[in-house]
Amino acid sequence: MVSYDKPVTDVIRVRRSWRSYRPDPVGAHDKERMRSFLSGLDCPPFGSAVRIVLADAPGQGLGRVKGTYGVITGASTFLIGVLRPSEGGHEDFGYLFEAAVLAATSLGLGTCWMGGTFSRGFFADMAHLEEGEVIPAVSPVGIAADRRSAIDRIFVRTAGSRFRKPCSELFFTGSFASPWTGVDVGAYALPLEMVRLGPSASNRQPWRAVVRDGAVHFYLSRTAGYSLLFGEVDLQRIDMGIAMFHFEQTIRERGPAGSWKIADPGISPLPARTEYVVSWVP
Repeated sequence: MVSYDKPVTDVIRVRRSWRSYRPDPVGAHDKERMRSFLSGLDCPPFGSAVRIVLADAPGQGLGRVKGTYGVITGASTFLIGVLRPSEGGHEDFGYLFEAAVLAATSLGLGTCWMGGTFSRGFFADMAHLEEGEVIPAVSPVGIAADRRSAIDRIFVRTAGSRFRKPCSELFFTGSFASPWTGVDVGAYALPLEMVRLGPSASNRQPWRAVVRDGAVHFYLSRTAGYSLLFGEVDLQRIDMGIAMFHFEQTIRERGPAGSWKIADPGISPLPARTEYVVSWVP
């Protein structure tokens, strides 16, 4: 179980995506705390080979950061996530990378998930990428600027990341025919709310969950054509890993106990482009 200095629910609620940073470098103490956190990460739910590197970009810290197509300004330190693809690998990547992003948030540092708008070649050298590995996402880590840059403000407006779908569109009881009303999932209410608040690629919020017979079954609701945009990197499966981390970390801090299992309940019919992923079983 990951440990933060404050409840994970507080960290999730204050996290924001920042693309504009002060030129001040991240302090040595905070870097050491981040590296200690990364070295202590447990094996992810599906056991995939994931490593996360905290590295300083050479010659950065002023103006637009090379390797981010001008999206990030001022940052000089990055989290670089590396995956050796396998079954469940993208979910595991999202799970661990979100753990690292929230660790930086808990230290008062700004971050921003970047799954498409960065040069993988630029970050491959910094992460010492090996054959068979890919970099699904990176994040700047730094002191957020007092004012967002123009491009940052454009991203905030166009992504609509401050807006979340209502629980009734994301969570269900028994089957997809019965939307969650907010009063019938017991101890799962807060963990599911933390899922709802999670970041996702283009703010698509592809996670769905059905509470049934005491378990919570997670599904991916795919956006038509979205998986074709990023080749071997499946951003929406990464989003599912983010949802899994938010759910598990919240429930482990508060109970009840449980674990991840492949336990497809065979719910039918499923909505279009919806596929089973994993279940939380008490």
